[in-house]
Amino acid sequence: MKEKTGKIIRNATVVYTDGISEQFEALRLTQKGTVIGRIIDGEFVDCGFISKRNIKQIKNGNKRKV
Repeated sequence: MKEKTGKIIRNATVVYTDGISEQFEALRLTQKGTVIGRIIDGEFVDCGFISKRNIKQIKNGNKRKV
């Protein structure tokens, strides 16, 4: 799957278009949006998805390439 080759951002805060913010352990950026996940035994495990149109900003993350 081509979308799984994005960057992983750890300890990131997502600011939604309605102004609400939420912190996540790990995010994987894709073309269509952001996959919410966790890092378990050194691997990213998918837990949910946020559409790109609902995200205003992603901040406070430590980027690393996968």
